[in-house]
Amino acid sequence: MKIKGWLLMLAALMLGGCAVQPPLPVDHQAQAWQTRMQQLGAQDDWVLTGRIALFLENEQWNAHLRWRQRGDDYDIQLLGPFGRHGATLVGRASGVTLRNAEGEVYQDQDVDQLVYQTLGWQLPVSGLRYWVLGILAPGPVTDLTLDPLGRPQRLLQSGWDVGYDRYTEVGDTMTLPDRMRLTFDTIRVRLVVDDWQINHDPT
Repeated sequence: MKIKGWLLMLAALMLGGCAVQPPLPVDHQAQAWQTRMQQLGAQDDWVLTGRIALFLENEQWNAHLRWRQRGDDYDIQLLGPFGRHGATLVGRASGVTLRNAEGEVYQDQDVDQLVYQTLGWQLPVSGLRYWVLGILAPGPVTDLTLDPLGRPQRLLQSGWDVGYDRYTEVGDTMTLPDRMRLTFDTIRVRLVVDDWQINHDPT
């Protein structure tokens, strides 16, 4: 279902007032999506561990990933094969710090720009914070397709094409992505989540 579609359905429901009629499946889908955006949009204390693969033309890069998000602060560790240290990203209100495998330290205010300048490839950290939860990042959206349960199957935002292959139950009240794909021009990223830790439920 496209984003325009569920907006039109919500408008029709409000205009319908108290008319008695059986709800359409698309209404449940739209409501589930709205609820998801509200609940997970407020979720800002979590840990993700998994594996990430990046494909760029004839090159392939694989790493283990540990992402700790707390409010607007984050710590991201990328570990290469056999546990070798790859890179660490630390984001705070004062800016972003990246330490590469050689121990060199770089700083910037823009995390996506910092990753590109130091590692040589693009990883949409600012958007991925939201996309890994299965919700939209702030800003305009080019396209959105929902599954029957009101979860994203595919979204286009900030030039990235994000596809969701599978969701997993986390706790008693939410489902989160555990397999997803991202594409930007010639860059392809595959992310597999091995474990989710949600440290509190937003109220």
